[in-house]
Amino acid sequence: MVGFTAILLVIAKAIYKIVKFALNILAHIFVYFGLWIPGIYLLICGILILTGGLDPKVINTNSIIFYIGLAITLLGSLIITVRHLIIQPIHQVLESERAKRELWERKEKEKRQKLYEKNPIKYFKKYEGGMPHKSHPYYDPNIDRKGFVPPKVYRSKNNPTIIIHEYETHFKVFQEYPNGDFQMIDVKNKPENFKEVKKHGWRFKK
Repeated sequence: MVGFTAILLVIAKAIYKIVKFALNILAHIFVYFGLWIPGIYLLICGILILTGGLDPKVINTNSIIFYIGLAITLLGSLIITVRHLIIQPIHQVLESERAKRELWERKEKEKRQKLYEKNPIKYFKKYEGGMPHKSHPYYDPNIDRKGFVPPKVYRSKNNPTIIIHEYETHFKVFQEYPNGDFQMIDVKNKPENFKEVKKHGWRFKK
Protein backbone atom coordinates (compact mmCIF):
# COMPACT_ATOMS: atom_id res chain seq x y z
CA MET A 1 0.00 0.00 0.00
CA VAL A 2 2.84 2.34 0.89
CA GLY A 3 4.55 1.53 -2.40
CA PHE A 4 1.37 2.30 -4.35
CA THR A 5 1.03 5.66 -2.56
CA ALA A 6 4.64 6.51 -3.37
CA ILE A 7 4.02 5.70 -7.04
CA LEU A 8 0.95 7.96 -7.05
CA LEU A 9 2.99 10.78 -5.51
CA VAL A 10 5.69 10.38 -8.16
CA ILE A 11 3.06 10.42 -10.93
CA ALA A 12 1.34 13.45 -9.38
CA LYS A 13 4.64 15.35 -9.16
CA ALA A 14 5.47 14.44 -12.75
CA ILE A 15 2.03 15.63 -13.94
CA TYR A 16 2.43 18.84 -11.92
CA LYS A 17 5.83 19.56 -13.47
CA ILE A 18 4.54 18.86 -16.99
CA VAL A 19 1.50 21.09 -16.51
CA LYS A 20 3.65 23.84 -14.96
CA PHE A 21 6.13 23.62 -17.86
CA ALA A 22 3.31 23.73 -20.44
CA LEU A 23 1.66 26.72 -18.73
CA ASN A 24 5.00 28.51 -18.57
CA ILE A 25 5.55 28.02 -22.29
CA LEU A 26 1.98 29.10 -23.02
CA ALA A 27 2.44 32.24 -20.90
CA HIS A 28 5.66 33.12 -22.76
CA ILE A 29 3.89 32.63 -26.10
CA PHE A 30 1.03 34.88 -25.00
CA VAL A 31 3.45 37.59 -23.90
CA TYR A 32 5.86 37.26 -26.86
CA PHE A 33 3.14 37.43 -29.51
CA GLY A 34 0.95 39.90 -27.62
CA LEU A 35 -1.92 37.40 -27.43
CA TRP A 36 -2.68 38.51 -23.88
CA ILE A 37 -4.31 41.68 -25.28
CA PRO A 38 -7.08 39.94 -27.29
CA GLY A 39 -7.14 37.22 -24.62
CA ILE A 40 -8.12 39.63 -21.84
CA TYR A 41 -10.56 41.37 -24.17
CA LEU A 42 -12.28 38.10 -25.12
CA LEU A 43 -12.41 37.06 -21.46
CA ILE A 44 -14.27 40.25 -20.54
CA CYS A 45 -16.57 39.93 -23.55
CA GLY A 46 -17.19 36.27 -22.65
CA ILE A 47 -18.43 37.33 -19.23
CA LEU A 48 -20.74 39.86 -20.91
CA ILE A 49 -22.06 37.17 -23.25
CA LEU A 50 -22.75 34.80 -20.35
CA THR A 51 -24.57 37.51 -18.42
CA GLY A 52 -26.63 38.48 -21.46
CA GLY A 53 -25.04 41.87 -21.91
CA LEU A 54 -23.63 41.05 -25.34
CA ASP A 55 -24.69 38.91 -28.28
CA PRO A 56 -22.13 38.98 -31.15
CA LYS A 57 -24.58 37.22 -33.47
CA VAL A 58 -27.04 40.14 -33.34
CA ILE A 59 -25.95 43.21 -35.30
CA ASN A 60 -26.44 46.19 -32.99
CA THR A 61 -24.36 48.93 -31.37
CA ASN A 62 -22.89 46.57 -28.76
CA SER A 63 -21.83 43.92 -31.27
CA ILE A 64 -20.29 46.54 -33.59
CA ILE A 65 -18.27 47.93 -30.67
CA PHE A 66 -17.27 44.34 -29.82
CA TYR A 67 -15.89 43.67 -33.30
CA ILE A 68 -14.12 47.04 -33.46
CA GLY A 69 -12.51 46.38 -30.09
CA LEU A 70 -11.51 42.87 -31.20
CA ALA A 71 -9.87 44.29 -34.34
CA ILE A 72 -7.95 46.85 -32.27
CA THR A 73 -6.67 44.22 -29.83
CA LEU A 74 -5.62 41.93 -32.70
CA LEU A 75 -3.80 44.86 -34.30
CA GLY A 76 -1.99 45.49 -31.02
CA SER A 77 -1.03 41.83 -30.86
CA LEU A 78 0.27 42.01 -34.45
CA ILE A 79 2.37 45.08 -33.63
CA ILE A 80 3.96 43.32 -30.65
CA THR A 81 4.63 40.23 -32.78
CA VAL A 82 6.32 42.27 -35.53
CA ARG A 83 8.38 44.08 -32.88
CA HIS A 84 9.61 40.83 -31.34
CA LEU A 85 10.13 38.84 -34.55
CA ILE A 86 11.50 41.52 -36.88
CA ILE A 87 12.36 44.87 -35.29
CA GLN A 88 14.21 43.63 -32.20
CA PRO A 89 16.43 41.11 -34.10
CA ILE A 90 17.35 43.78 -36.65
CA HIS A 91 18.07 46.26 -33.87
CA GLN A 92 20.26 43.71 -32.07
CA VAL A 93 22.22 43.02 -35.26
CA LEU A 94 22.74 46.74 -35.87
CA GLU A 95 23.80 47.30 -32.26
CA SER A 96 26.26 44.41 -32.52
CA GLU A 97 27.72 45.77 -35.75
CA ARG A 98 27.99 49.25 -34.27
CA ALA A 99 29.73 47.88 -31.17
CA LYS A 100 32.19 45.97 -33.37
CA ARG A 101 32.83 49.07 -35.47
CA GLU A 102 33.37 51.26 -32.40
CA LEU A 103 35.74 48.66 -30.92
CA TRP A 104 37.71 48.51 -34.18
CA GLU A 105 37.87 52.31 -34.40
CA ARG A 106 39.05 52.57 -30.79
CA LYS A 107 41.76 49.95 -31.34
CA GLU A 108 42.81 51.63 -34.59
CA LYS A 109 42.98 54.99 -32.83
CA GLU A 110 45.10 53.52 -30.03
CA LYS A 111 47.33 51.83 -32.60
CA ARG A 112 47.88 55.10 -34.46
CA GLN A 113 48.54 57.00 -31.25
CA LYS A 114 51.13 54.44 -30.12
CA LEU A 115 52.87 54.58 -33.50
CA TYR A 116 52.87 58.38 -33.40
CA GLU A 117 54.38 58.42 -29.91
CA LYS A 118 56.96 55.80 -30.88
CA ASN A 119 57.89 56.99 -34.37
CA PRO A 120 56.05 60.13 -35.57
CA ILE A 121 57.81 60.23 -38.94
CA LYS A 122 56.74 56.65 -39.69
CA TYR A 123 53.24 57.55 -38.54
CA PHE A 124 52.94 60.42 -41.01
CA LYS A 125 54.31 58.37 -43.89
CA LYS A 126 51.90 55.51 -43.15
CA TYR A 127 48.68 57.35 -42.29
CA GLU A 128 49.08 60.90 -43.59
CA GLY A 129 50.88 60.28 -46.88
CA GLY A 130 53.92 62.30 -45.84
CA MET A 131 55.07 64.89 -43.33
CA PRO A 132 52.32 67.24 -42.10
CA HIS A 133 51.81 70.85 -43.03
CA LYS A 134 52.57 73.43 -40.35
CA SER A 135 48.82 73.97 -39.86
CA HIS A 136 48.29 70.29 -38.96
CA PRO A 137 47.81 69.73 -35.20
CA TYR A 138 50.34 66.88 -35.24
CA TYR A 139 53.03 69.11 -36.72
CA ASP A 140 55.96 69.99 -34.51
CA PRO A 141 59.06 71.90 -35.63
CA ASN A 142 61.26 69.55 -33.58
CA ILE A 143 59.85 66.36 -35.05
CA ASP A 144 63.03 65.58 -37.04
CA ARG A 145 65.38 66.18 -34.13
CA LYS A 146 67.02 63.28 -32.35
CA GLY A 147 65.48 62.53 -28.98
CA PHE A 148 62.22 64.27 -29.82
CA VAL A 149 59.44 63.04 -27.52
CA PRO A 150 56.05 63.27 -29.27
CA PRO A 151 53.21 64.68 -27.18
CA LYS A 152 50.14 62.78 -26.09
CA VAL A 153 47.27 63.84 -28.32
CA TYR A 154 43.62 63.72 -27.27
CA ARG A 155 40.41 65.73 -27.43
CA SER A 156 38.72 67.76 -24.74
CA LYS A 157 35.82 65.91 -23.09
CA ASN A 158 33.77 69.11 -22.91
CA ASN A 159 34.43 70.09 -26.51
CA PRO A 160 35.58 67.35 -28.94
CA THR A 161 36.64 69.98 -31.49
CA ILE A 162 39.43 71.01 -29.12
CA ILE A 163 42.59 68.93 -29.67
CA ILE A 164 45.19 68.92 -26.91
CA HIS A 165 48.91 68.16 -27.22
CA GLU A 166 50.41 67.25 -23.87
CA TYR A 167 54.17 67.79 -23.71
CA GLU A 168 56.41 67.25 -20.68
CA THR A 169 56.26 70.90 -19.66
CA HIS A 170 53.33 72.46 -21.51
CA PHE A 171 50.20 71.99 -23.61
CA LYS A 172 49.29 73.16 -27.08
CA VAL A 173 45.58 73.60 -27.75
CA PHE A 174 44.14 73.38 -31.28
CA GLN A 175 40.71 74.14 -32.65
CA GLU A 176 39.34 71.82 -35.34
CA TYR A 177 36.90 73.38 -37.81
CA PRO A 178 34.09 71.65 -39.78
CA ASN A 179 36.03 71.95 -43.05
CA GLY A 180 38.91 69.93 -41.56
CA ASP A 181 41.25 72.87 -40.90
CA PHE A 182 43.10 73.31 -37.59
CA GLN A 183 44.38 76.33 -35.73
CA MET A 184 46.48 76.58 -32.57
CA ILE A 185 44.53 78.76 -30.17
CA ASP A 186 46.46 78.49 -26.91
CA VAL A 187 49.64 77.35 -25.17
CA LYS A 188 49.49 76.46 -21.47
CA ASN A 189 52.23 75.68 -19.02
CA LYS A 190 51.93 72.37 -17.24
CA PRO A 191 51.33 72.71 -13.44
CA GLU A 192 53.73 70.91 -11.15
CA ASN A 193 50.89 69.00 -9.50
CA PHE A 194 49.26 68.17 -12.81
CA LYS A 195 47.17 65.00 -13.09
CA GLU A 196 45.76 63.40 -16.23
CA VAL A 197 43.99 66.09 -18.25
CA LYS A 198 41.45 63.48 -19.29
CA LYS A 199 40.10 63.67 -15.74
CA HIS A 200 39.93 67.47 -15.88
CA GLY A 201 38.59 68.38 -19.32
CA TRP A 202 37.36 71.68 -17.92
CA ARG A 203 40.92 73.06 -18.10
CA PHE A 204 40.51 73.32 -21.86
CA LYS A 205 36.88 74.32 -22.15
CA LYS A 206 36.52 76.75 -25.02
